Amino acid sequence: MANLIRAVFAFFWLVASGFVGFLAYIVVQTEGNPHILWGWLVMCAFTFIAATLLAYNIVFGYHHREDEPHHQDHMDNA
Repeated sequence: MANLIRAVFAFFWLVASGFVGFLAYIVVQTEGNPHILWGWLVMCAFTFIAATLLAYNIVFGYHHREDEPHHQDHMDNA
């Protein structure tokens, strides 16, 4: 189940990254005011960074640590 959730979030990250890239491309092609253009590009960059950090935490965040004291208690009682 965890692998399915990770795969779904990885797919959502790909879709969101593609959409943010497409949005940045459209804004570069249509916006004439450089101040507004930079505002849009900064917003796209922050959106991409936020989506990337969220997806990274979900996809790579869980690591089973065997040296935790809680895990050792269960191993000693077995």
